Amino acid sequence: MTKRFSTTRMINFADCDPAQIVYYPRFFEMFDRNTENMFRSRGVHWEKLQEGGEFAGMPLLDVHANFKARVAMGQTIEIQTWIDEFRGKTFVIRHELYNGDVLCCECRELRAYVIFDADAKAGVRAVPMPADLQARLSG
Repeated sequence: MTKRFSTTRMINFADCDPAQIVYYPRFFEMFDRNTENMFRSRGVHWEKLQEGGEFAGMPLLDVHANFKARVAMGQTIEIQTWIDEFRGKTFVIRHELYNGDVLCCECRELRAYVIFDADAKAGVRAVPMPADLQARLSG
């Protein structure tokens, strides 16, 4: 398990449904942003990875969220994100979203490290994440 990355933000009108609670797809947007910010904080930038022409991305293979408490407009939340496990070609990212001391949502994502491969059926293939990236992300 890697060190947790944490950010806080206020829940805005645009995050919410008419009942003024967070519309569930917005949680996934917040988690994606926190993942990218965690990577950047550790010196891993998508745009720099793509400069070499081989890196295709880190697609989401599976996701599970457990919504435990409501999150409403005007509240300030904290999102904690970390890589829970490296599994060869895939890795697990975890998120916990808090409102004060209350755990409101937890999420588990399974992602792959993917490169372009003209010989692969889909044009891409999963490979183990390079050791230097794993080391930086373990920070």
